[in-house]
Amino acid sequence: MNSQQHGKRQRAKGKCLAVAFRLLLPFTICHLPFAMAYAISNNAGTKNGEFLNIATDARGVALGDSVVSMVTGADALRWNPAALGMTDEKEVEATDIQYYQGVQIENIAGVFPIQEGGIGANVFYLTPGSLDGRDLNGNQTGSFNFYDMVGTVGFGKKIFTRAEGADISVGANLKIVQETIANQSFQNPAFDVGALVSPIDDLNIGLNVRDLSSGKANFSREIIGGASYTILKLFTGAFAIDYANDAPVRYSVGGEYKIPEFDAAIRAGYTNHDPLDSSIDSQIPALRGASIAGLTMGAGMGYKPPIWPTTRFNLDYAMAPFGALGISHTVTLKFHW
Repeated sequence: MNSQQHGKRQRAKGKCLAVAFRLLLPFTICHLPFAMAYAISNNAGTKNGEFLNIATDARGVALGDSVVSMVTGADALRWNPAALGMTDEKEVEATDIQYYQGVQIENIAGVFPIQEGGIGANVFYLTPGSLDGRDLNGNQTGSFNFYDMVGTVGFGKKIFTRAEGADISVGANLKIVQETIANQSFQNPAFDVGALVSPIDDLNIGLNVRDLSSGKANFSREIIGGASYTILKLFTGAFAIDYANDAPVRYSVGGEYKIPEFDAAIRAGYTNHDPLDSSIDSQIPALRGASIAGLTMGAGMGYKPPIWPTTRFNLDYAMAPFGALGISHTVTLKFHW
């Protein structure tokens, strides 16, 4: 490589790094002090579609928002659609979530690589089962059902490569959100946009803007920015900051340690909480009374069938405590080929 080519490459790399830091630095400076102070939004609880904030995969549950910069495969449809631009294999996944208070959640997703990018789709379904209806006087009027459903299609594309200075991908999701209560049903669209930058080996920077919608839908809008770094190809540490217009500003940290000998990984994460989240009446009191509320953990393992050498199965599990409400358990099964 001559000096002129080297100079061009260095300038391209510098531009990519500048883009990455312009994405995250203002966001971090503006919101980190509020996160550290456990700030509470004046709009808390005033928006629709709270179920849109629920993680839809076990790896994401274990790592929390910090996964925004290290997400892969079908999980990108929840955490950062730009990761679809890095997709290099087909993947289908199914998730079952035993949420607190008997709420049942299911999610099915799939991704398919295309030239310098990828496309994906998923269906999310939540229901607490049947509920007792009552009139204004408190008299029972019979039972009724309600459920929430979200259909998502996403697209991601790599717009720069490492040869041009850095891997940079962008992506977007289109969602149709349906909320049904008894005989009434409401449908509204929402959008996600994201970016993923890898300026050097082992460093990823991610940004995701979620649930952009009309005023009629009144969904909570969320901005998540974060970065991750991998050490010796085995341990990845990450952090993220999450701003929503109806909730406290939060920060998250997470870590994933891979065990290549067993094609396995162990994971843990932590998300800060406001004082209202504390509770000593928990199935695991130590997780609340010891001031470590927000701790999540999980593990995963893979398997390659000898008869199908180009395929792989992954099974992931995660748990998340919710204080007096109970503990959620999430299981995700993935099939890659």
